[in-house]
Amino acid sequence: MKKEYVSALTPILSVALIWGILPGNVFASETCHSTLASGFYDEYQRIAPPLRDRAMYAELCALKYEDAQKAIKRAQQFGKDKSLGLTYGLVNLDDLPPDNSPDSDSTPADTMSDMRFGQWKGGYCAQNATLDPSQAAEFFMQRAVAGNSDASRAVQNWSACLRKRPGLTCWATPAKVSSEEQGEEFVLNVNWASGGASESQVQPEVEYSYLTRGGVARFEGAAASRILPDRYKLKAGTLQIPVTRPADRGVFATLKVSHAGTEHSCKVFVPGDRDFSLSEPFINRLKLKYPG
Repeated sequence: MKKEYVSALTPILSVALIWGILPGNVFASETCHSTLASGFYDEYQRIAPPLRDRAMYAELCALKYEDAQKAIKRAQQFGKDKSLGLTYGLVNLDDLPPDNSPDSDSTPADTMSDMRFGQWKGGYCAQNATLDPSQAAEFFMQRAVAGNSDASRAVQNWSACLRKRPGLTCWATPAKVSSEEQGEEFVLNVNWASGGASESQVQPEVEYSYLTRGGVARFEGAAASRILPDRYKLKAGTLQIPVTRPADRGVFATLKVSHAGTEHSCKVFVPGDRDFSLSEPFINRLKLKYPG
């Protein structure tokens, strides 16, 4: 297998976990995220419940109350899905009126208050305090919409948005589990875009790169727990690096490069399912069992 190459196209399924330095970069990341999330919400009703629920769980952990309400209503725009939130404790069907009541059209967004949402985040999101839930949501969203042609267009637009960012940008592409022995593989994408013609001839040089939690980069010359060899020089475009990790184990990838006297860095978190575990189905007073 070829160890290094520059891709002209970013893979369809990808998650960008970027730590910007300037406010403009932060705004750009939010804009790209909105493009991705819109595609996910538009197809929410057609996505398998376990996949969509884990993505929504992580996304809500990253949002403020007002934005969470908008996200829930956006996900439910094509139907009244009362199962939203059941697998991760956001709502309980006991809180919703029975189907034969005047208020039977109520949804989780209608019954959730600012205080209750804050309590939910304190109980269900605090356990992931060392993680970035927004970044995890992006990864889970890409996996959730795999094979959905409509959502794939939004993912492609999102990826194109990321590739336009000047400097260093990193994201990960979900991949299938190879085997229990080999673990799970994903592709770490490292994109460099020069900010101006005067800098185009100067290649950024790797100062530091590191993988945690058993991640192994399949890149020729990279030492153990490293992504790229020290002093490796990046070319313009996207370098794709296959990475293996223990099955269902979240991995952090950190990269720092120097370019024309300036440092650029990115940090990617690739979540495992256990990082946002769904609860078991339960029976409530409505005598309904979670349909997932």
